[in-house]
Amino acid sequence: MLALAPRHRTYPVLLPDRPASERAAPRRARRRPVPMALATVVALALPAVVLVALRTEAARAGYAILALRHEVETLRVENARLQAAASALRAPDRIERIATVQLGMITPRSQQVASLPVTAWAGAVAVVPPPTVWDRMAAWFVRSEAAAGERSP
Repeated sequence: MLALAPRHRTYPVLLPDRPASERAAPRRARRRPVPMALATVVALALPAVVLVALRTEAARAGYAILALRHEVETLRVENARLQAAASALRAPDRIERIATVQLGMITPRSQQVASLPVTAWAGAVAVVPPPTVWDRMAAWFVRSEAAAGERSP
């Protein structure tokens, strides 16, 4: 009879630690909301921060350009003032007045001035540069051709 009795075998089953209601939930619901919210805030705020930084840098560069233009204009005005002062100091009337009043100089009389005829300017002497290698070669060929022409008759 033992052989006729139905056999029941039992197998061990491992049950999950979570309840069945959590296992059936969709995958998105299982994600943590704080990291997702933080990632969303960073993704939205980063372009705004970059845009503000770029605009700030552009404004700073614009102010620097404006300051440099103002400095250039100030320097131009000062340069014009200095040029006018220099030309006033170089004026022949002023130089003559200083020479006669302060230094006691007088205008020379016609007997005190001598003029010499100059036939040639002393610096007009032609300076011939030394011959280059190509000049020497050309002179050698000319001499060779001239010597060959004298020998042929």
